[in-house]
Amino acid sequence: MTAQNTSQIEIVNQIVFNLREQGIVHLKLDDAPMPDRRVIYLDNKAILNFSSCNYVGLEADPRLKKGAIEAIERYGTQYYCVRAYTSLYPYQELEAMMDQIFGFPSIVMPTTMLGHLSCLPSLVGSEDAVIMDHQVHTSVQMTVKILKANGIHSEMMRHNRMDYLESRIQKLRNDYKKIWYLADGVYSMYGNIAPMGELHELMQRYEQFHLYIDDSHGMSWTGEHGTGSVLEGMPFHPNLVLVTSLGKAFGASGGVAVFHEQSTKDLVMNTGKPLIFTGPLQPATLGAAVASAKIHLSDEIVILQNQLKSNIDYFVSKAKHLQLPIISKDKTPIFFLGVSRIEIATKLVRALLDSGFFAGIACYPSVPYNNTGVRFMVTLNHTKADIDNLLETVAELLPGILVSESFSLEQIWKAFSKDSTAVKSMEAG
Repeated sequence: MTAQNTSQIEIVNQIVFNLREQGIVHLKLDDAPMPDRRVIYLDNKAILNFSSCNYVGLEADPRLKKGAIEAIERYGTQYYCVRAYTSLYPYQELEAMMDQIFGFPSIVMPTTMLGHLSCLPSLVGSEDAVIMDHQVHTSVQMTVKILKANGIHSEMMRHNRMDYLESRIQKLRNDYKKIWYLADGVYSMYGNIAPMGELHELMQRYEQFHLYIDDSHGMSWTGEHGTGSVLEGMPFHPNLVLVTSLGKAFGASGGVAVFHEQSTKDLVMNTGKPLIFTGPLQPATLGAAVASAKIHLSDEIVILQNQLKSNIDYFVSKAKHLQLPIISKDKTPIFFLGVSRIEIATKLVRALLDSGFFAGIACYPSVPYNNTGVRFMVTLNHTKADIDNLLETVAELLPGILVSESFSLEQIWKAFSKDSTAVKSMEAG
């Protein structure tokens, strides 16, 4: 381990230790029922939860619970055999429905992380190059370290800079067979969406350009059959590989990779090491996922999506009215309140918790050190009154905390490279 890596580990460890001392991370919930995840219980106190990725409410749906229970009764608590040998019947059922949902061949993975570890080393060849978006999920970045260790050229670029990406494609295409761009559909910290139209144009323009995209935070709450933000923004291109989550809004667990060609699916299925050497999803998870897939293939998913999007619109309107420094620009369930300094975010999260609300701090290494903020996750289980109460409390608490830290809203916008005029223009647009 290098001195630089050691130093970063020490810094992160100290940050987390300090946050834990403030009582805002590593919290242990009470043993109390959570019927919809809207309310959690901490030290015998009901807390309104704005930290859940259960965007459309499926993880507490009775049909998913029933599917999990029936699968356990039929197959036991686990069937621990790698899929290279045998797979339980629900795997066949689930993957058939995934093929139907996406319209292309799919593989169900134990997790999205193991999905990346299965796909990328099998798909990216020794004559290829990799470009990562600066904000692509850590699970993708960790997998690229394996590619780099195998001698594959990799580099990182500024977030969503399609002009820079095109310039790198033009530069690298003379030396590499394929140029892979690794990105997220919906980015997990700021909640913004990748520019799908521009990415599709680049795939159309450059035969060597391939897109590998993780849409874990886009799944279920948007797109036809809940396919997510990627396929809502572009058709499935032959040079596209899509990986997404069966956890989060989908309500179960695991991941799924989707390919344009059956031959690409077969390559990953036959050579992806986690699929050869790692255990499968267990019966309860498979049963819940099958139940969720049935909902995604019905008209009900549209109703759930619309209910959530109503809450998203309401949150945007309310935050704008209160003039809160919400950095997020796209209408997703993830809202990032920028505060810049970790001390401000720590005080705000602690004060919110004392007021009966929980939201997660977003700090280094998840975001740059001076781009710290508080992340709010909105679900369809939240009421308009919940959103009012949360945002009005934030508006009441934040000014005093800023004064105590000798900081201002103008400094926040500057830290995120936005000024008040730019923000108003963005909001008006």
